[in-house]
Amino acid sequence: MGRRGSTRKRILGSAFSLYTDEVKVNPEIFRAYDIRGEYGVDFDAVFAQRCGSTFAAWLRAGPLIVGRDARSSSDEIAYALIDGAVHAGAHVIDIGVVSTPQFTWAIRAVDAVGGVMVTASHNPGRMNGFKVIARRGEALEVVGGHMLRQVCDSHDHPHRTGGDIEHRDIIPAYADAVAYAARWSGGLALQVALDAPDAVRRVLERLGPIAPDHRLAARCDADGDRIEFFDEGVPVPADLLVLLMTEQLGLHPVVFDGRFSRTVRERLNARSVPYFISRVGRLYLSLAMRHTGAALGGELSGHFYWREFGGMESPELTLLRVYGIVQQSGRSLQELIAPYRIRQKSDEVSIPIRDAKDADARIRILAERFADAKLSRVDGLTVEYADWWGNVRRSNTEPVLRLVVEADTKDLLDQKVAEFRALLGASEKKESP
Repeated sequence: MGRRGSTRKRILGSAFSLYTDEVKVNPEIFRAYDIRGEYGVDFDAVFAQRCGSTFAAWLRAGPLIVGRDARSSSDEIAYALIDGAVHAGAHVIDIGVVSTPQFTWAIRAVDAVGGVMVTASHNPGRMNGFKVIARRGEALEVVGGHMLRQVCDSHDHPHRTGGDIEHRDIIPAYADAVAYAARWSGGLALQVALDAPDAVRRVLERLGPIAPDHRLAARCDADGDRIEFFDEGVPVPADLLVLLMTEQLGLHPVVFDGRFSRTVRERLNARSVPYFISRVGRLYLSLAMRHTGAALGGELSGHFYWREFGGMESPELTLLRVYGIVQQSGRSLQELIAPYRIRQKSDEVSIPIRDAKDADARIRILAERFADAKLSRVDGLTVEYADWWGNVRRSNTEPVLRLVVEADTKDLLDQKVAEFRALLGASEKKESP
């Protein structure tokens, strides 16, 4: 079994460390949605082992899914976590290297009590951490970092007999689920340039050959839960893709975050399609999907949530549905969304802050300056006028404010972005796509 086997042997021989070894953990790794930090600096294998024991005890009896992404530290962290869970008496189903959506699907597919995914999502390779999902009846619940810290602080590390490990390849069954949801005929070529983790590529290759030399391209992030689309190298905004799929596939209701173009709301209102606005983040979007029974959910960052997958992401299903719309129409993706491009919208601007109090103080300045606007605090502050709107919110993963502005004209957009930056005390340096 090579390196993976030797790592397993070394980690699984150290259950006594649950009680005797010093644990390394930086309390700042408990983030809004997960646990995330630099492995070896912010946390270590002993912490991972204790997390396995704690999570297994908290989720209680039943199978526990463990998956991981492909970064170099994920094997060692996953084996330590499995060791702790087995030590606590859990039946662990190790599904190996998978995407985060494949991991969440597996929890439902095997009727597990929950699971832990070892990943740091899109963060650099030196980073790593844990995403935890709990099963609540038929629903999956994303466990946020605040709750994870409470769990870690309040639970002991029990030793129970009967724990064991089962290894399972879930890719074939997951591919079948994607094909069924997309009504995809087996063996058809997928004419798209694909940049994605091996776990995503393996699924799509089971459904047919991938022909890469085409104007349509798709790119996933490291843990395979975000997907971006490009037409001849030009990015296609996620909010306009949600609108395209909603209209072309007759989907309703839909859920999306407050940064979506005003055009989305106008066109959905014109068609009497019910929609709901959510805060940014999987924790909030997945809950909104569950509470509203939405068919589709979306975030501007490229997360697409599907009813068929329990209100969680499936980039493979998103790709097949977008591709199917393009193929049936005989038009390019840019041609299809051209009628939606009637306004000018900024990229997401990142403005450094010191802390939460600093963020609140800057947002109060905006609320006072635009007191005559329609104001919403669903997520940060949204300022809305007849010919433009802007949203400022505090990032859940970095010490920055995120700013998005949309206006009827380019001149007005540039003016309002500059005004927001001045009011928020932004430097001229940092922007993120």
